[in-house]
Amino acid sequence: MMMFDIDHFKSINDTYGHLAGDEVLKEVVHIVQNVLKQSDSKIKLYRTGGEEFNVIFQNYKVEETTDIVKRIFSAINSTPIHLKEKDIHITASFGVSEISPHDVSITDFYSRVDKALYHSKRNGRNTITTV
Repeated sequence: MMMFDIDHFKSINDTYGHLAGDEVLKEVVHIVQNVLKQSDSKIKLYRTGGEEFNVIFQNYKVEETTDIVKRIFSAINSTPIHLKEKDIHITASFGVSEISPHDVSITDFYSRVDKALYHSKRNGRNTITTV
């Protein structure tokens, strides 16, 4: 699973308004869905809250996700979001992991991906952490 979060999203809402923030979210979904459509239609994107999203790579090993994760990361970072007033550039922080035989529950897995995401956020944002 890959978890990602749009960096400094609150400042987008504060600067441009919540309607602009909604447009950013819609555009990010569109960007990610385009990459997934080109890669594997079985990979699923979910919005888990606010500006946070999960991508489920069912039956993938973490190393098999690397290319797709990098393409999503690059697409988000290189695509300007067109708002009425101007184009804005966004970045996102990513956490990636796979289910481990040591996981007692799905919560263990989810927590590990979440910790990877927060490692990216605490270490400069706009990066991918894989564990």
